[in-house]
Amino acid sequence: MRHSIEIALAMDYANPFVRRVAEGVARYGFRNGSWRFYAPHGAPEVSPAELRGWKGGGVIGMLDDRALSNLWKRGIPAVNIFGRFEKLPATSVVIDNYAIGKMAAEYFIHKGIRRYAITGRKVLGDATLKYEGYLSTLAEHGFQCLELKSRQAIEHIGAEFQALEGEGPIGVLATEDPVGRRVIEACQDHGLRVPEEVSVLGINNDRFACEMLHPQMSSIELGAERVGWQAAKMLDELMQGGALPKQPIRILPDRIVERHSTDLIAVGDPVVGDALRFIRENAHRPILVDDVARAAHVARRTLENKFRSLLSASVHDSIRRERMARACRLLKETDMLIEELAESCGYSTRERFNQAFRKETGTTPSRYRKKFRFAE
Repeated sequence: MRHSIEIALAMDYANPFVRRVAEGVARYGFRNGSWRFYAPHGAPEVSPAELRGWKGGGVIGMLDDRALSNLWKRGIPAVNIFGRFEKLPATSVVIDNYAIGKMAAEYFIHKGIRRYAITGRKVLGDATLKYEGYLSTLAEHGFQCLELKSRQAIEHIGAEFQALEGEGPIGVLATEDPVGRRVIEACQDHGLRVPEEVSVLGINNDRFACEMLHPQMSSIELGAERVGWQAAKMLDELMQGGALPKQPIRILPDRIVERHSTDLIAVGDPVVGDALRFIRENAHRPILVDDVARAAHVARRTLENKFRSLLSASVHDSIRRERMARACRLLKETDMLIEELAESCGYSTRERFNQAFRKETGTTPSRYRKKFRFAE
């Protein structure tokens, strides 16, 4: 029988993201078989103060450099899972916040949105990278972005949006789901239609926050369980005498869960809108640019010119992007063989799919899939 190791979780379970991180830790712990979670109050949740006299095997939690140093001085390995510290400890596993912002910007750009805003707490440390990822990706494509810097700005959202030049709907990234709810409610108070005039995307995919309103809000699923799993794996290695990591591990966000608040294709040209819908609905087929032009009832050259003018992309680029988005989703969410998956994304052979996927993502489909799995 293996010796039991007591593990403490210094977390705030009122945070829905943290609760899902704990689920990932538990999943690893049960797989390990020798972990027992410290639960002085009936639930495996402790405060930093309660750890002062504790003599267990390891700690995972919301731990800054000082808390980690105090634990290590007592011979207790510890791993941080919180990104809002001014300095992020090397023994940390956190969500890649820059990738969150980048994912949101690319999502809105692909929908044809031309005006942008962002709102939410611009907190310390790694979490500020949500802003940087969003703003820099938009800037790379020639777009500016309005920052709604306070709750008062959201309450006066109609006046704030008047500062945005151009026409068409506004894509708003809310750095937390509750903030996204406030944006949607403020839009309704000001007579702004969601998603037709304002498209709102939250972060964390807290179903309680996202689905108990109308319209329901789209949000980025972060993959908190994978953070918990990797944090537990790091702690396990440290408890076995492994070397301290040189830098934090950053986990890629999972996917965008689409609901009504972003359910639009925001281009003023109906021909381009029809073409984008055809691409989205037929990405599983080996469609060509000529097929898209026929579906939009326009000459190929005319369609290409419209795409480059409105989307800064070719029709072929849009087909490829939609296929890659489908491929990434299937790699994350299914166990389909790569051959089957390639065919379901419109590629005639696995080799052609692998080549296109590597060019787009910089890695192979198999390696990409492993990033989103719990197995070592």
